[in-house]
Amino acid sequence: MKILGIVGSPRKGGNTDVLVDKVLEGTKTKGTKIEKIYLNDLNIRPCVSCERCSQSGVCAVSDDFQPLLQKIRETDCIVVGSPIYCATVTAQLKALIDRTDSSQVILEFKNDRYIFRSRFKDHKKGVIICVGHLSHLKDFEHTTRVMNLFLKDLGVEVIDEIIADKVSKIDDIFKRKDILQKAYEAGIKLIEESHGFHGLSQISDTN
Repeated sequence: MKILGIVGSPRKGGNTDVLVDKVLEGTKTKGTKIEKIYLNDLNIRPCVSCERCSQSGVCAVSDDFQPLLQKIRETDCIVVGSPIYCATVTAQLKALIDRTDSSQVILEFKNDRYIFRSRFKDHKKGVIICVGHLSHLKDFEHTTRVMNLFLKDLGVEVIDEIIADKVSKIDDIFKRKDILQKAYEAGIKLIEESHGFHGLSQISDTN
């Protein structure tokens, strides 16, 4: 089983990164292959709205998006994390989200709206992570909704959400054992729902 972690935060070792790691730690079992991607390390340009993907199903902009999309295609489970920037996901993650619109196919135009379907098979499971500091509840709701729609467009069922409020400084998350535990358990749940594994371990105090 392949597990892919996607870090939308530009801060390596920051709160979002730590929580993605903690979920991935919970997925570790015999036979799992884990990979983590930092979007800030990649060259993913914004969507240019050329609409060529509507026919071909392939994004016409050539950069690091194509190999990342291939990794997403090949993975079984996805963990996506982002802090809240201006009431939504980071620019790094938003660029990826906009570009994955190329993975959609229009089925029909009904009631003045387009009906879309993902080109991906509906078999993947996912966990989303949202980190904020003194953000309003509606900011968390909006940010998690964006990430949920992103994974839905990729044929991924979100089985858990990790919400980390009042977390800002780079090591704040280590003071929140409750959130770290929830993230670890979400990783176990991700494997359980994908493979039918059972049993839940407690997180170590060594961070």
